[in-house]
Amino acid sequence: MNQLQQLHKLQEGKKQGVFTRAHTRIPQAFRYCAITYLVSGVVALSLGSYYSSGTSDSIVVFTITRAAMRYYIFVGVYMLLVAGLGVFASFVPKKRRSLVNVYIGLVALVTFINLCVSLWLWTGTLNINDVYGDYWRHSWSGFVKTSLQEKLGCCGYLSPFDDPVMSSTTCQDSKTRFGCKYDVVFYAQRCHRYTYAGLIVIMLFGLAAMATGQLLVMECEQDVRILKSQFYHFRKRAESNANTSLADSDSPHLSLQSTNTPDHDHT
Repeated sequence: MNQLQQLHKLQEGKKQGVFTRAHTRIPQAFRYCAITYLVSGVVALSLGSYYSSGTSDSIVVFTITRAAMRYYIFVGVYMLLVAGLGVFASFVPKKRRSLVNVYIGLVALVTFINLCVSLWLWTGTLNINDVYGDYWRHSWSGFVKTSLQEKLGCCGYLSPFDDPVMSSTTCQDSKTRFGCKYDVVFYAQRCHRYTYAGLIVIMLFGLAAMATGQLLVMECEQDVRILKSQFYHFRKRAESNANTSLADSDSPHLSLQSTNTPDHDHT
């Protein structure tokens, strides 16, 4: 009867996806990585939202890294949704492999996109064809140029006579004889470095999430193999014991028939 109960228990475990092995640290590591990825998404969304808010403190950085900050908002929302799926999969054993596989695929997709965006942001630090000079003369608002002039202590772009904003205190000071070109380039390069460094950190968290997810999938597959082997082992044993019991129940009847058979030996 104990073997039949064990067989029934294994059948129920096979239907519900309950694993028979003792819990290892891999599910915990997967859960922690998913939670870390969730927190990273919150940080990315907060940074993108803050610098996109248009406040006086953030508008200069947003003007220089406009596309990157908007991408931070997108990637933050995406990471929140994907990390939520990962955290849910870490607590639900039923159909966990399929959820984790979907989670790994989504994390791999955004990790590849982050790599491409990081490389694109890196090119922004090279100042190809003096792109910031073109921005200064044709794109940036007077408020942004005034903020840069006062922050960097300069006037105009190449010189105080190259498209300055005369309302700033630095341009009103007759001692200011230098333009803002090199200071603007260095400042923009620093903003871009921080931006793509953040994306690289997000990529590292994504790689850790994918690695722990793959380990969890491998563990789940091994659990299923162990469960199947135990199931077939107990089923064969139960069938063998059932056949033995049937043979034992038939042996007294056969012996009784042999004793009642008349002796036909003639002398």
